[in-house]
Amino acid sequence: MQLLLASIGLFAVASAARLVETDKCTAILVGAKASKSGSPMTTQTNDCSSCDFRIAKVPQKTHAAGSQRDVVLVSQVYPRYGNFLNIKRFTTLTISALVGTGRGAPEYFKENQQNNFFNWTETKGIGQIPQVATTYGYIEGVYPLINEHQLAIGESTCGANLWAKPATQGGKALFDITELARVAFERTRTAREAVQLMGDLAVQYGYYGAEWEGDAVYSEAGE
Repeated sequence: MQLLLASIGLFAVASAARLVETDKCTAILVGAKASKSGSPMTTQTNDCSSCDFRIAKVPQKTHAAGSQRDVVLVSQVYPRYGNFLNIKRFTTLTISALVGTGRGAPEYFKENQQNNFFNWTETKGIGQIPQVATTYGYIEGVYPLINEHQLAIGESTCGANLWAKPATQGGKALFDITELARVAFERTRTAREAVQLMGDLAVQYGYYGAEWEGDAVYSEAGE
């Protein structure tokens, strides 16, 4: 009887957790031998009730010697360019929202945004890393999707025992999974190269998850 009650209690707790934590992404991978074309494929579900799901094309670009690449704070709500917007913190409809021309995608230009409720300002980086001479073009949604060399990525929600805060938010970390994937798409042609670069950048500059405040810091720490 005690074992039965304990099992029912654990089931109730797990069910309650699932009801609270509904927005969870899932990575999808198809191996080369399982696909009709013989090519491996990857994508993901982007389970998010407030994200900006528009598709944007970031063009290939060349950069001057010695230039730096801005690293921006993650943002998934409209217009998604960068820098976290927590709508619950605002008490008026006139709020600053961040856009920019630095990445070359018209979807993020100030003049192309809705102007009803936002005072658009240029996105500023929370840090910088050395830029490379040429960056590849790619297509992105909430997360980067595929670059010009057919390098694709999918991510999933995952927890961790440790979590960090980004620079400007009380911590020191520069990168989340979105910015890591963007840099990988800009600089690499293969999955192996991308994995290596993303890992190296996370170790060198620090990594923070999708949440760094509230109850979800551990369950989202690896995303």
